[in-house]
Amino acid sequence: MPLASTRRGCGYTPPASSATTESIPVHLSKPLISRLITITCTTVVFTVFGDLHSVAAQPEVANPHWPARCPLRLGLVIDQSSSMAPRFDDVRTAARNVVDSLRDKKSAVSIIGFGTDAEVISQDVDVSDDDARHELKDQIDALDAHEGDASATNWEAALIAARSLHLHVVILMTDGLPNVYGNPAQEGSEAVTAAATAANQLKSGGTRIAAVGIDLAPGGEGNLRIITGPDRGNDYFVTDTSGLLHQLYVIVARSCDVPITRLPKPEPPDFPWLPTILGALAGLALLTFIAFLLRRRGAAAGPRAPARAGRGVVADQRIDHSHLTKQLRGNKNPPSTKDQP
Repeated sequence: MPLASTRRGCGYTPPASSATTESIPVHLSKPLISRLITITCTTVVFTVFGDLHSVAAQPEVANPHWPARCPLRLGLVIDQSSSMAPRFDDVRTAARNVVDSLRDKKSAVSIIGFGTDAEVISQDVDVSDDDARHELKDQIDALDAHEGDASATNWEAALIAARSLHLHVVILMTDGLPNVYGNPAQEGSEAVTAAATAANQLKSGGTRIAAVGIDLAPGGEGNLRIITGPDRGNDYFVTDTSGLLHQLYVIVARSCDVPITRLPKPEPPDFPWLPTILGALAGLALLTFIAFLLRRRGAAAGPRAPARAGRGVVADQRIDHSHLTKQLRGNKNPPSTKDQP
């Protein structure tokens, strides 16, 4: 049956008519024609617009409930794309400080860094162990924003990497603008859709996703909503760098179901004893070596030559006239100069 013309679109009800198909007369009543047009229009609309809708928003899997218990298996997923470079110092600081919030609960923390691809930096580190926790924070300090081919934003790769770790909670720290997907990575508007699929798989496995958008650009909040859930301040969080650490503490407090004030505060920075001592020893060794060279140079020059006459220091050689005075006093009649030859 041909579709109605533009002038006679969906909702148009033609009068009753008849048509022939292979010389067999077919009589179409008015109610039947209306029903056929309605069915055709509904099918077309569902086919076209339904498919478009499914592309724009993947079927959403509800974010699992907060674990509400500790110890906790927590994953910090850190965006290392080039767009994060201006704020990456703050991201590093917040990430290492939030590790301290779980140090009294024997929790396991994993770190995933991602740009064009994703990498598990560390896995299941017991942050109640001082040495292990400090080593983990040193690994965070070594992270930086990527450049060149590695500097894109692949949420899909990051979420797939997190799925293999079987975590209770994943905290995604990002600026909200994924632009590549797949492995090998390719650019395209499908980046958010691919990330949503990976997020649904992660949530289906029981992992709660808490996305933290930092200094979001337009459209960034909508992207976070797609991969986590609709509830801002519960499924996803929006902040700037100054409020990043507070939001991370909020997430940990909800994960453990404790007031945020009961979480351990960040440790003060460790004084670098070892580098300081080594630096002092190196400086002392350098000064000793310089003194040795100067002494050796002086010895090689040999003894000094005697000073030339008339240029050295002359002892006090003033003439004593006291004996002449005594002679004159003892001889009252000195000889006349006339008697002398």
